[in-house]
Amino acid sequence: MVKLDRRTALGVIALAASGASLKTAAATDAQTAGNADPVGRFKRPRHDNPIPGGKLARGSRNIAAAWLSGPTQRYRHFALGAEHEAETLVVATSDRRAFRLTLPPDSVFEDREPRIADVDGDGQDEVIVVRSYLKAGAALAVAAVRNNELTIIAETPPIGQPFRWLNPAGVGDFDGDGRPEVALVRMPHLAGELEMWAIRGGVLVKRYEADDVSNHVIRSPHLRLSAVADFNGDGVADLAIPSFDRRALRFLTAKGGRVREIARVDLVGPAAEDFRVASRDGRPAVFVGLAGGRTTLVQP
Repeated sequence: MVKLDRRTALGVIALAASGASLKTAAATDAQTAGNADPVGRFKRPRHDNPIPGGKLARGSRNIAAAWLSGPTQRYRHFALGAEHEAETLVVATSDRRAFRLTLPPDSVFEDREPRIADVDGDGQDEVIVVRSYLKAGAALAVAAVRNNELTIIAETPPIGQPFRWLNPAGVGDFDGDGRPEVALVRMPHLAGELEMWAIRGGVLVKRYEADDVSNHVIRSPHLRLSAVADFNGDGVADLAIPSFDRRALRFLTAKGGRVREIARVDLVGPAAEDFRVASRDGRPAVFVGLAGGRTTLVQP
């Protein structure tokens, strides 16, 4: 029996787990002045302009929702298909406040959906988003409400040249040390480099790296070609992610202090659309989105 798994295990939060479209979610009405959404879950800023094709991320702790706003064309990479990026991150907190963070002209949010997760292990959620610099390419940014202001509290170095992008892959305690790591794929179209970062002493530190992965198809709006769960039952979070050619699904762990493959399953077609964690026979599995809109269920 197969069931979709909406739970989080081992404190793991799969990135972009909600995925509601801003056109259909409660954050739709950009002209509603300072109102909560129709079911009273979060508050919106007085002036808002959500990006077309953006998605709403939902949280269950201190952050109720987050989304991207302020479409701009000042960074003309357009790796995600549409000819715009975002200049503003909006966060609604569980105590019914709304905050905005607008980037300076040197960068944009090259993303479609923020990811809400406890990145530093303090029991409070932060927001993960991709920030791209016009002259230096993409960086992973972590934003949080501090001193009554939404601000970026940690950021990886940018890739180093324009039109080079990264895609977050998941958050979990991949090495079993009790503290979360953020997995990302650096240049999923050109290099396919997996990196795992963790906040140590208030800064993001690269903990692990590996190659032969990809979690995005160029010009595609699908960003969730990965999944996090304890796939081998050892009590430590694992990452399911396609190989660089996207024709195999790799199950990876960092337990033991390095990234290693615990299983590899060939796919019936290239991975191309969003993944979902499911349960089959009481164990985690992954619905893999394939090219052409097909799906296949994979279990190591």
